[in-house]
Amino acid sequence: MMEKQETAGTHPTQAAIDACFTNDISPEQVEALSLQVSGAFPTWLHGDYVRNGPGTFKGMDHLFDGYGMLVKFSFDNGKVSTQQRFVQSNAYKTFLDRGYKLKYNEFGTARPALESLPVIAAGILGIGQGFTDNATVNVFPSNADGSELLAVTESVKGTYRLDTATLATKHQEKYTDSIKGDLNTAHPKLLPSGESINIVVGFGDGYKVVKQQRESHERQEIAKIPLSQFPAPSWIHDFPITKNYVVVPETPIYFNMLAALTLGKAPYVQFDWKPETRSILHLVPLNGDTSKIRHVRAPSYFTFHYINAYETEDGGNIHIDFGNFADPEMLNSLKLASVRSNERPVEASPITRLTVPLSGDGEATLSKLMKDDEAYTFSELPRINPHYKGQAYRYGYSVSAKLPVSYGNALSKFDMQEGTSKQWHEAGCIPVEPLMVPAPNAKSEDDGVVLSIVMGADGKSFLLCLDAGSFEELGRAHLPYGIPYGFHASFIPART
Repeated sequence: MMEKQETAGTHPTQAAIDACFTNDISPEQVEALSLQVSGAFPTWLHGDYVRNGPGTFKGMDHLFDGYGMLVKFSFDNGKVSTQQRFVQSNAYKTFLDRGYKLKYNEFGTARPALESLPVIAAGILGIGQGFTDNATVNVFPSNADGSELLAVTESVKGTYRLDTATLATKHQEKYTDSIKGDLNTAHPKLLPSGESINIVVGFGDGYKVVKQQRESHERQEIAKIPLSQFPAPSWIHDFPITKNYVVVPETPIYFNMLAALTLGKAPYVQFDWKPETRSILHLVPLNGDTSKIRHVRAPSYFTFHYINAYETEDGGNIHIDFGNFADPEMLNSLKLASVRSNERPVEASPITRLTVPLSGDGEATLSKLMKDDEAYTFSELPRINPHYKGQAYRYGYSVSAKLPVSYGNALSKFDMQEGTSKQWHEAGCIPVEPLMVPAPNAKSEDDGVVLSIVMGADGKSFLLCLDAGSFEELGRAHLPYGIPYGFHASFIPART
């Protein structure tokens, strides 16, 4: 077990901060650029790692607001090359056309009410785009052979199709169904069948669980859950899924309706925190049997992302694991003025298990998983071996913290069975989401590598490759420039 460490060099350097949260517009790298490699990447790693995230924070107030840019690293027999291009969303193009001025409100950056209300009203009336389509959060393959990508955000219109080889934007996705709702989660779940599951949300409407064939433009509604705090929905950025259930997590963070319309302010960006209402977990059977939907009460909690969820072997419960924040103050900590100042202590988010009964009238309960939360303090942007999604598992990986620091400055591997962790940290650096890529014919759950784009202490980025088992460094690919802070990634195996 690791000890709490408060040594010099835990804070990122000013060069790393400036490059991570830059106001400059990152140049595109259209042609593949070969990178210098130190150490070695395994020769079995053959394909593309693609990550989504802001390419600039110019004119923005919050970490979640920069305009989306895809960064790709391609692997071929130990060699690494890179490309990066902006997602050509309407929001980004009008931002450039208007001389770096927003047309649409972003997550934490709002235009004056008199300017934004006509745009929002047009969207509500169905005569224009009312919400941003800035696809800056997540990316994943859109077809079976991985030749195309979908870049997504939390607005339904913020879904764009791109070419994997060139990262060129092809078009905005348009759905042919009649399902209403302006928002969805940025973390749709891909089923073994090739179908995807997501939750669509509308103000004053409800939570709609939808299913979609991989290459279809039509969504099918599985279930609709009414809002418990009408007309305000809970903010659902991510949701758990198991072999048989979709979990709609209605936690007590609710949209502040006036703030959403830029007519007022909210305590947490555009949200209210109502812990007295507690949480409600809506368990929706994947088979579409709405008569079997369960609504289970749970303690109040706040999280951005879920590590994993699965049904226990005896079929009696669902276990849901996540980094548990005491409240949504982390949303305020991620305002750019705060992250650039590097002064606020990082918000603790110990790994927690939510045990949800599948029968009876009992409530869900929370319990600790790690024996020493101070060994990592903060857990966010979690990933697991993708073959274990929705199943019993042992290992998780996330951004963590080596104190003192204001936000994640390390990577950790968690053993959920033993309650222990391992940590990677390098002085002055800022790492992002660790993506676990299993080895071909893997012999164990943690047989593979972990990839993370790291902002170096010198303000230049490198792609870090760790052994997923030992959590020791195998190699890194060095970029001649810095890539701004980003979010979620996917690995697309090479087509054979």
